[in-house]
Amino acid sequence: MKKFNLNQITILLVSLVLLTGCVEDDNFDVPTQAIAGITSYPNADAQFNSISAVLGNFGTGNGDAVTYDEASPTVTEKYTEGYVVSSDEGGNFYKQLVIQDKPENPTAAIVVQVDKNPMFTQYEFGRKVFIKLNGLSVGESNGVIQLGRLEGEDIERIPSTLVSQHILRADEVATIIAKEVSISDFNDDLESQYIRLTDMQFNSNLIGLTFASESNDSFDGERTLESCATGGSVVLSTSTFSDFKGLTLPANRGTIDGILTRDFFDDFYTIYINTPEAINFDNALRCDPLFEDDFSQGNLNKWTPYSVIGTQEWYYNTFGNPSDSATMSGFSGGAQPNEDWLISLPIDLSSVPSAFLTFQTVKRFSGPDLEVLYATDYAGGDPTTDGTWVTLSPTLDTNTGSWSSWTDSGQLDVSAAAGGNLFIAFKYTSSSSSAATWEVDNIKVSAE
Repeated sequence: MKKFNLNQITILLVSLVLLTGCVEDDNFDVPTQAIAGITSYPNADAQFNSISAVLGNFGTGNGDAVTYDEASPTVTEKYTEGYVVSSDEGGNFYKQLVIQDKPENPTAAIVVQVDKNPMFTQYEFGRKVFIKLNGLSVGESNGVIQLGRLEGEDIERIPSTLVSQHILRADEVATIIAKEVSISDFNDDLESQYIRLTDMQFNSNLIGLTFASESNDSFDGERTLESCATGGSVVLSTSTFSDFKGLTLPANRGTIDGILTRDFFDDFYTIYINTPEAINFDNALRCDPLFEDDFSQGNLNKWTPYSVIGTQEWYYNTFGNPSDSATMSGFSGGAQPNEDWLISLPIDLSSVPSAFLTFQTVKRFSGPDLEVLYATDYAGGDPTTDGTWVTLSPTLDTNTGSWSSWTDSGQLDVSAAAGGNLFIAFKYTSSSSSAATWEVDNIKVSAE
């Protein structure tokens, strides 16, 4: 559920201004003596609440934040506990802790908003902490469930004077084992957990760029990571105030460990890393596709739109996953009958024995599904009479109520075109009674 307002955006802008003076210079004084930790709750009669229970406490409501009563002679102290998986040492996290319930194979995690910087000097990566819940609220902000102090309808940071009362440092520092998942596993239950993606690489169009120091980077640098195994993609977000914003993206492929979350407007999943050391791209053999288009060039120059029926046509759209796509809608003052094809220019498969197609779709409103086809003999005319088209069976988006339910197609075998040219087509149809909007993005043809 998206939940943001002008006040939140104003707070974000003010916070980013403040960051200039307090994040970029991170020569913090690390305590020379160990800070005392504890082994259990300070109150033996305290009530334990798992992170899952805290999340569930919010989930049983109507979307409003839930506040835990202040402790009193008649109100029991309540605590949750977890292991810190975020670190602000590299400047990519600011005034927050992310904790999960176990150091390995976690089942739940949550963000704790704190008005204190730095945090890593006391609550370092792997440190077990006890969180006193009394007086805190659990709610959702930008699609992520968080703990903090309720101000109006928003979850705000725990004041610095109260941090030590609410976040108690345990003796234990655990070794955190990133949870290995795939992009197709992403769901709300995984949010804020420390995860690992394997066999990943940055999109080839990004090679040579920095993490977050390009002229068009605002607040965060967003860089597309691709799975060599499935063709799926996810965005890596890096703060423009991080210490490593100016480093060049690694060109190889391998594993990446980070925290799964949502972008600021709750449009798509994204990953934040603590430091560049979380990226282990040690395989120099990239898996670049034979053909790809994420439409970031701002056009459909790799495609031929062909309208068979209707006045609407495929067009370039600035919205996508994370931005830009090819889009088609048959709605214009009402649903209109249409048949429109988006056909790729010839893709050279002459040097490979086999190949597969992957892409992503999002569907909005009711209407027929896209058809996805391929041919080897298309000559550029009317596709209903030109070319021998073979129908594929991709997985398509079915959530017609969301613009962010991007769905991976799965690997579609187009090996029959190996040794020659391949043409990919997306066929859109609508009628006078139903006209869906389809967005297609991150299209790739790769050799097996």
